[in-house]
Amino acid sequence: MFNLLNGFAIDLFEPIAKWLAIGVCGAVLLSGILVFFLKKDVFPKFLKVSLFGLFVFLMLLGITCLGLEIGKKYSQAYADENGIDPKVNATYLLMPMITLLVFLLASSIVVALTYKKSTAEKVKSNVKKALSICGILDLLALVFVGVMLGLYFEKVKDWYDANQTVLYLSSALVVIVVVALAVIFDKTNKPFDTRCIAMAGITIAMSFGLSYIKLWDMPQGGSVTLLSLLPVMIFANVYGSKKGVFVCFIYGVLQAMQDPWIIHPAQFLLDYPIAFASVGLAGLFTSFKSFEKVPQVSFLLGGIVAGTMRFISHVLSGVFAFPSTDMNPLLFSLAYNSYVFIDIALVIIAGVIVFSSKAFIKEIRK
Repeated sequence: MFNLLNGFAIDLFEPIAKWLAIGVCGAVLLSGILVFFLKKDVFPKFLKVSLFGLFVFLMLLGITCLGLEIGKKYSQAYADENGIDPKVNATYLLMPMITLLVFLLASSIVVALTYKKSTAEKVKSNVKKALSICGILDLLALVFVGVMLGLYFEKVKDWYDANQTVLYLSSALVVIVVVALAVIFDKTNKPFDTRCIAMAGITIAMSFGLSYIKLWDMPQGGSVTLLSLLPVMIFANVYGSKKGVFVCFIYGVLQAMQDPWIIHPAQFLLDYPIAFASVGLAGLFTSFKSFEKVPQVSFLLGGIVAGTMRFISHVLSGVFAFPSTDMNPLLFSLAYNSYVFIDIALVIIAGVIVFSSKAFIKEIRK
């Protein structure tokens, strides 16, 4: 009988999922073009219905692939092949990341409900209190992840050789730069309400589903996908870089669950939450009045900054966590992680086209 945990199910399903998703996305795009030119008056309704259908499809696709991926990465067959202990990985990697993800999602819901239920006079103070409490709990959850990763590192450090101090300093530096850019440049005042939470969930689900549609895989981790970052980058452009960084941070935790290549706590941060949180900087210029009439330029510039910061995060991880013995670590990491620019370039091109649509801009500004 076919066993979903034998390590082969995801390998069999991914090619099917890839072409199925390409076919569905292509059909939606072609139908949208036809509707736009033949029946422009019904295009807004078509856009809403098709995007909702695409969201449901990609969400189910992402959940299915994640389940099969976890089944593979924590199966005994995969463990025997790679010389790892599946119980250790599940205890020190999978469960802490699930805990962090639950805390982040629960915090988002609590803040949104607080905003909705508060009176106009108390909404600011109530939301501020909710953010403070949830922020502390999320920070504790992140510390818990760090502790568990540290314990995991103690079990694998026999073969690990790198400058840990520089690795920690690198991750801290990138965090400071990303947060500073988001806070300084983001002047949007859109509330963190239920609509924002719903859009965050939709875009994360769509991006996560698309992340399994890989155009090609890199040999030592990483891949070029079918515009997987486009939904979360659109969210960042609509709601600003501060909310974008937060949403992309959650997306980064999901990516770590999808492909957990983790050997050090700081490397985990650089390659997953921090690297993908940087993608939220795509909304860096959305509040600039000079770009109100040309939102595609705002998306272009934000995408360049987002891609560059993600690239820097991966490069630092490559230099200090995965130093090459055959060539200069910096040159190798720069060359290897250049695939990030291909991935982000495809997204920027698609995003510029999307933000050039007056119908799309009209819908998101409602």
